[in-house]
Amino acid sequence: MTEWNQYKGDPQHSGLRRDLEGPARVTEAWTADLAGPPGSPVCDRDTVYVGTARGNCYALEIATGRRRWVVETTTATDATPVITRDRLYVGTGDGTISALDPATGEAVWEAELSGALESDLVLSNGRLCAGHADGLTALEAETGTELWTHETESAVAGTPAVADGRDVDRRGSTQTPLSEPDETASLEDDRLSEPDQRWIDERVFAGTADGTVVALEAETGEAVWTAPTGGAVATGPTVAADRVYVADDAGTMLALDAATGQSWFTYEIRGGFTTSPTVLAAAETTFVGATDGYCHVTDTTVGRRKLRGWLFSRKGVELDGPVRSSPVVVGDVCCVGDATGSLYGIAVDDAEPIWHVTLADAVSGTPAVAPGHLFVGSDDERLTCLEWDADEPVR
Repeated sequence: MTEWNQYKGDPQHSGLRRDLEGPARVTEAWTADLAGPPGSPVCDRDTVYVGTARGNCYALEIATGRRRWVVETTTATDATPVITRDRLYVGTGDGTISALDPATGEAVWEAELSGALESDLVLSNGRLCAGHADGLTALEAETGTELWTHETESAVAGTPAVADGRDVDRRGSTQTPLSEPDETASLEDDRLSEPDQRWIDERVFAGTADGTVVALEAETGEAVWTAPTGGAVATGPTVAADRVYVADDAGTMLALDAATGQSWFTYEIRGGFTTSPTVLAAAETTFVGATDGYCHVTDTTVGRRKLRGWLFSRKGVELDGPVRSSPVVVGDVCCVGDATGSLYGIAVDDAEPIWHVTLADAVSGTPAVAPGHLFVGSDDERLTCLEWDADEPVR
């Protein structure tokens, strides 16, 4: 599917739609009132789906915001759902996973996890994975049958990511206007060519509340490697170009080798990270939000700051409050929101803000992307659709 069908758009949590024309500016198309603050939405060709902290799951028309249906539950449904052509997968806070008919909202099957749901859902290769208080569970997407459960010492933190080593692009990155020549780039390419650094299967990558990243075989749930972090992983890992990027609430971002768990670099700040990294591997650029109100911009080689000031390097783009949504990139524009309700569009090539809109309350969850549309939730129990003219140049 080319739609934004799960958290950050795909199982790797790339947060990227570089194939679309990014917004030079945005205007409000519609706003839908919900029962409870929404989580992160997902969408297919004509419908956007979103759950709320109060327990409702909505299907809304992309064009108008008109409600197609609503399913009411007794516990929170603000975990990001997964939409396919035939099913909508929804998780509730008590650990119930449901497959719904996306046309009507009627239940097809239900499955119970062994603990409370702690993550959004992720779907890859017919397996639906969920993180919970006891660990990770994979279900057969067709039937809801449990395939495996991997127990962890503490609850899963953030959303698991899934990637297949056979699909990973291991080619060297290209330089961009934000980049500076780096002598370690050739060393990086040499390292990726070593046979023992390859991985040739599908893996699930997850963070835990006690500060651990674990890599599992997707087919069996067997552990491949574990690596320590400085704190609980914020909203889950991102997999890009043979690396697993994780940012934690203690202020450390790690780039780990997806094959071995070995650390490539660390990037540390004062405060804590609040989002998962969004990685433009070819541009050697990473965007990640934090409590200090910055969308931090680093390179992907050694984790240094990429932005240059008059005298010193700059840590990133300053927003109006702590960052609340993981950055998403549409075309050449990075979109990110904060706790004040501000949503910024930032040019990818030089990391300069090009537009800004203010919602009535704090941004909640991570926006979903469709051609010419951005769907953003806010704490005032609304989902807002922003639109733009794809023919208008960004600069």
